[in-house]
Amino acid sequence: MFPALIITIILFFSAEFLAINYLHLSGNILKGVLVIKFLAIAYFVGIFPSTIQQIFKGFQLMKFFAIANFCRTLFYFLITWLFISLNFSTLSPALGFLSSYFFVILIFYFPVLKLIPKVKLDFSKELTKKLLFYGFPVMLSSVAGIIIGHTDTILITFFRTLSEVGVYQTALPTARLLWFFAGAFATVLFPLVTELKTKRLKGLETGISLIYRYIWIIIIPFALMAFSFSAEILNLFFGSFYAQGSNVLKILVIGAIFFSITQINGTVLNGLVKPKNYTKIIYFGAIMNLIGNIILIPKIGIIGAAISTLLTYTVMFLFSFFELKKFVKLRIPIIDWIKTLIIGVISLLSIYLLKNLLYINIFLEVFVCFSVSILIFVGLLLFLNVINLKEISNLVKQIIKK
Repeated sequence: MFPALIITIILFFSAEFLAINYLHLSGNILKGVLVIKFLAIAYFVGIFPSTIQQIFKGFQLMKFFAIANFCRTLFYFLITWLFISLNFSTLSPALGFLSSYFFVILIFYFPVLKLIPKVKLDFSKELTKKLLFYGFPVMLSSVAGIIIGHTDTILITFFRTLSEVGVYQTALPTARLLWFFAGAFATVLFPLVTELKTKRLKGLETGISLIYRYIWIIIIPFALMAFSFSAEILNLFFGSFYAQGSNVLKILVIGAIFFSITQINGTVLNGLVKPKNYTKIIYFGAIMNLIGNIILIPKIGIIGAAISTLLTYTVMFLFSFFELKKFVKLRIPIIDWIKTLIIGVISLLSIYLLKNLLYINIFLEVFVCFSVSILIFVGLLLFLNVINLKEISNLVKQIIKK
């Protein structure tokens, strides 16, 4: 918390300098300064909703964990919409972001307080050492994760134009939507791995292999749709100007697939109390991404940033398996992955065929293409025995149970 407070104070009092020298604002400097200040405060306040969610996760109250996250997102959109309606213009998202955190704290503070047992505080040297041993590498990996996530944007701002930053910042979050699936699995997987390790139960290798197979199956169709309709998606949600980022989105979508598996491996490493190993992966990725961005962004702009991100995620993907194999006998379902990829390509071809045959409303076109491709995808998965309905049923029951 203390480092976050220091960063907040630095950003808050450097707001005007950043607005002029980094964002290169010539007009509306005051608004730019206020946006930076609001976001700086939000950076610190955001620790508390995050802690609330982690407490729910720690007690395996996944429904409350999901509700808290949903409420924050809902409040963000509603409050942002309210401020836009009141003509707060560019201040609206920053105010919405900050306000949503306060609402989550107000709603969930007392329920969380009831979960924490009232015990007499007692300093334990051994426990403190264990917490630091586990927590410090996790904190470092979080910092490195932030570096990976924001280095490209920072360097695009420095080397290129703000319009390119805008285009990249529409493609990047769109590609990261694919992380949702891995995040959902990881949320359930972490306490499960911890429980299996603590109780010395068997089945970890089988469970990880199962998740590998099904996370790939779930992500591939959505990745293919984003790849096929990249320009249409950006045009639909952000406007025609941002459709020029379609190639960037295509590259980042491929990277998102690799990083989703890396997230699963990282969760298992943390659950096995091996956070140092995951920290190595993240920091290696952060350094690689930084070097790649410095080399590629000045030459080929946002495409260079996307390529650097893809290469980083690919290397992290391979490195994560190397680290995890030290502790778990992995059974990587490579054959099933290859089958799924081939089936995905067949589904992708059906999308391109339909796109050339159909001359209808874009919404209807996307719906028809997606529906047909999913039917082909699922049908071929069943035909080639990549998926098993009983296996899926058991997996869903486990997730709901958790």
